[in-house]
Amino acid sequence: MLLKVLRRRSPIYFILIPIIALLLWLNAFQNPVLLAEYSMQMPLYQTILCILNCNPLHLNIFGYLVILIISYSLIQLNEQFIFIKQRTDLPSALFILLASCAILANGLHPALISALFLLLSLNRIFKIYHGSQSIASSFDAGLLIGLASLFYLPTSLFFFWFIWALIILGSFRIREFLGGLLGFITPFFFICCWYFWQGNLETFLEHSKMIFASHEHIASFSIAQILFWVFLALLSLISIFFTIWGFEEKRVRSRKYLIILVALFITSVASGILFPSSILAQTLIAAVPLSYIFSYFFVMNRNSKISEILFGILVLGCLLLKLL
Repeated sequence: MLLKVLRRRSPIYFILIPIIALLLWLNAFQNPVLLAEYSMQMPLYQTILCILNCNPLHLNIFGYLVILIISYSLIQLNEQFIFIKQRTDLPSALFILLASCAILANGLHPALISALFLLLSLNRIFKIYHGSQSIASSFDAGLLIGLASLFYLPTSLFFFWFIWALIILGSFRIREFLGGLLGFITPFFFICCWYFWQGNLETFLEHSKMIFASHEHIASFSIAQILFWVFLALLSLISIFFTIWGFEEKRVRSRKYLIILVALFITSVASGILFPSSILAQTLIAAVPLSYIFSYFFVMNRNSKISEILFGILVLGCLLLKLL
């Protein structure tokens, strides 16, 4: 019943989004913590820390606003490109659930801001398929990935996802690749110029190496958390296989868009494997493509009973993790 309600479009849900997110982030406001130390962060995130005086409560309020922006943007992106045949608010609800039950959801993490920029880059990548302004869209996508990297450095690996997306779209040509590459290096160029002007370029480069080699503190996992993540991994595999299996029923454009979303999820998993220190942060980024992949499965699956059961377990698991 709950899934049937959320699958539909409703103006009321736009009012419920901030309320649901607030309830799930209530602990972050009651017990605010600083997840990321100033000294181990990239320049743009350090700027936010400075503006908000490293105040955990203010940072969490900012993080809550980022969650809302991503949630509304997820709905807008599907409205614009319609890769999920049925217009639905479900991606927004799923993202709030997935992002709120993440281990790093007790405060603002730079990966959450990077997730927003990756979602914006996804919009520009989809526009490449139309071909009218493919070079400009490629530049914008690369620029957004570069900006995301200046909040959370491991996000720079997602430039390989951009190249993968070009191949999927059939637009891997030298002009699109160079446009994206130029956009990607532009933020780094200006940051390096700034540090060079300040005489701290070598310090910045050494600092970047330390971020890749750093090890974030990871709390021990409870049995409930392990079981939930196992369930989430199985549901991810089921949803991905369902999405691929149903490709013959979709338009070519929708098929390409969905493959790009799967590629984004695979890239986030690969990034977590290559750099274990970022594995928890990658769950926040992976929540963006997973919200669409899960939504496609729950909306398009004709066996409504199985969908209701799996969705019920997902919602119940998220709520229990927040309460325990």
